[in-house]
Amino acid sequence: MATDAVLAGMAERHFPSAGGPAERLRFLLQWAVLAPSRHNTQPWLFEIEGDELRIHADASRALPVADPDGRQLVMSCGAAAVNLRLAAAHFGMATSTEIAPFLRRDGMLARVRLEERRATTADAEEMFQAIPRRRTNRLPLDGREPPDGLVTTLLREARREGAWLRPIEDQERGPVAELVGEGDRLQRSSPRFRAELAQWTRPNRTKARDGMPGYALGMSDAAALLHPIVVRLSNPAEDEAERDRRRARGCKALLVLSTPRDGQAEWFAAGEALQRVLLRAAAHGLSASYFAQPIETPELRRRLSDVLVESGLPQVMFRLGYGREVRPVPRRSVGEVLRLEAPDRERSEALALATPLPVVGKSPAAEQPPAP
Repeated sequence: MATDAVLAGMAERHFPSAGGPAERLRFLLQWAVLAPSRHNTQPWLFEIEGDELRIHADASRALPVADPDGRQLVMSCGAAAVNLRLAAAHFGMATSTEIAPFLRRDGMLARVRLEERRATTADAEEMFQAIPRRRTNRLPLDGREPPDGLVTTLLREARREGAWLRPIEDQERGPVAELVGEGDRLQRSSPRFRAELAQWTRPNRTKARDGMPGYALGMSDAAALLHPIVVRLSNPAEDEAERDRRRARGCKALLVLSTPRDGQAEWFAAGEALQRVLLRAAAHGLSASYFAQPIETPELRRRLSDVLVESGLPQVMFRLGYGREVRPVPRRSVGEVLRLEAPDRERSEALALATPLPVVGKSPAAEQPPAP
């Protein structure tokens, strides 16, 4: 499959340099679909019309228990947009992006347009090369420190997308770890949460192209085969809470990414910022795993903001570190997520380029009511 070729490093030679914009956009989607998502749901759909690609939320892959507002779903689509833009830059094409500021009935979150030819940069190339190497590492991380200056670099990457990232300081680790543990207890005690998690849990030898195989959790084939049943029927809340409290306290880098407000545009920007951070870290050999529990629970999210004395709203918290290399999780093919591919056409309008965010070539869409 095409995504497997990307992971194997063999896709680039097939770039359609003589093809039209629509053919090129389809080719670039091979990198977009490698973005991270909660439970590896891959909740995106794409439409291509000429030189324009539209990113839609796939509501059929929503997580109504863990993510009732669709915040993480939108963030995943923002991460996919970053991969697409970096792939375009690698192949010598500039892009412009327009983010829909309102929830639309058709689920469109943003559109990306291919622009003029432009040489890539060393920074963009480093992140592009990291796309197939980026992994969520749910296994233990070792005690090595991140390289000097890397965390500062990651903070700058987040700011480029209008979000801010900060490390959780030593004196904050204890209270934050307790919130993580409390979130584990609340979620794992819920039969609805466990049923939703079991729905996206897969055996190691699965033919499904989504969800979380047991090997991503370090499980043998036999354990992974039973894991969906175990998840649904057992309540390991205390064990999960203790493990995650220990990891939150002991990891070398614990970071939280926030935005000034809560809304679809902010969630999309948070996903873009997170992906830039993850790719920059992956380029240096580091992996991330997430502490979603205190942010998925509204009361704990408020308490987390109080502990961190944050003026903004926490969108994602994660640890960074070095660990054992993990296998990539399954990915849907471009054909499964591309629901429209129209022939090349002339532009009817230009994308808006003015933006309050410190990013060249990106803007929220002109304010308008929800699409009919």
